[in-house]
Amino acid sequence: MIRTIWFYFSFLLTTLYVCIFMPIAAALDSTGKMVRYFGLFWCKSARFCSQIRLITDTDNIPTDTPVIFVANHQSQFDIPLSSVALEKALPAFMAKKSLQSLPLLGRCFRLFGNISVDRSNRRAAMESLETAAATIRNGRSVIIFPEGTRQEQLEELGEFKTGAIMLALKAGVPIVPVLIEGTGDILPKGRISLGTRKNVYITALKPISTEEYTVKQRNEFSDMLREHMNQKYMEMRACHKNQA
Repeated sequence: MIRTIWFYFSFLLTTLYVCIFMPIAAALDSTGKMVRYFGLFWCKSARFCSQIRLITDTDNIPTDTPVIFVANHQSQFDIPLSSVALEKALPAFMAKKSLQSLPLLGRCFRLFGNISVDRSNRRAAMESLETAAATIRNGRSVIIFPEGTRQEQLEELGEFKTGAIMLALKAGVPIVPVLIEGTGDILPKGRISLGTRKNVYITALKPISTEEYTVKQRNEFSDMLREHMNQKYMEMRACHKNQA
């Protein structure tokens, strides 16, 4: 309980600080460097305030080309912690539209270059994919959660939605699978108190080329990618189960 109270109190203060100064930074610095600094500061603060120990293996991240990171989704901690783990790429996130409506934080979400997705509107969702494709063409990597929402069952990955896979096939850039293990035990969907676990593991697998697949083969590609990631995830979870 003490850990939970400390987290919400300290992280709220950090969030207010970032929400006040990030818009000012955006107005003063057209390069975006200060905005990225404040965004990453917020993400690192989430880890610090929650007392999470983040163990990463991200040597497979390409540095010479934008990629699409495809990650599993367990918790609200996934966005800040994966940002820290993938700091050298610092990708833009594709996330649900409701995040933009959050007071103050929604504006910072947009300033950081993240892309909102309206899952209830097919046309708007396709426009989001085009925005993400433009972001990639401009040289910035993008990260997506193909499961679509936080998973409550943590023993294996959920089913992948093909909309996110279409982006990868249209963009024609490599996909880097990212496995997140541990966040669902700390702050699962539907709970506000932090669990006792502190270790979180984030691993980037080897890039996968999309050149051999077309958009018409999106279901085949999605099944292949999900099977590959699920196998590695289950091995990862089994290995770390007693090391939380």
